[in-house]
Amino acid sequence: MLNRRIWVVALVALLLMSSLAGCAIGDVAAPDREVPISVDAALEGQNAGMAGLMAGKVTWSEAQLSSFLTELLRANTGPNQPVDAITVWLEPDNMVHARIALKDGVLLGGNNIDLTGKIMVKDGRVMVDMTDAGANGMMVSGPLMGLISSYINGALAGVGVAADVMTDDGNITISMAGM
Repeated sequence: MLNRRIWVVALVALLLMSSLAGCAIGDVAAPDREVPISVDAALEGQNAGMAGLMAGKVTWSEAQLSSFLTELLRANTGPNQPVDAITVWLEPDNMVHARIALKDGVLLGGNNIDLTGKIMVKDGRVMVDMTDAGANGMMVSGPLMGLISSYINGALAGVGVAADVMTDDGNITISMAGM
């Protein structure tokens, strides 16, 4: 049993070292404004999304989008999933920042993973191109970010056929194609 534990610890250490090979010292700074997450804001976001599908255009605030993503995650995963909340900040020129808040004990040294990138429409789909990620003073960029972007874009694939996306301070507007 002890040998098995040693192998597991060695494997985890090897995986950690290989993932840190693409890291550098630094940080990804999220905007310094509070985005409240609540069930009420999630319901507002859901209602805005449904109305937007009929109207051909939807606008979400940071609180609505963050709350909707967080409550959607909670509703579709079990109690052992590691994510506590997802917070999204929207900036002009389609810049997006996201914070994945993990439950206590998931990540050594802190509970947040911060991401930054750009949101766009490509081939009729809303997509993100995440350029940087950071946690606990370690920053990841480059090829690993392509993998992270592909996971996020897989989750965004069901948004519908989009024609345009625009962000400003605190809001995102998605215009649907053919409307």
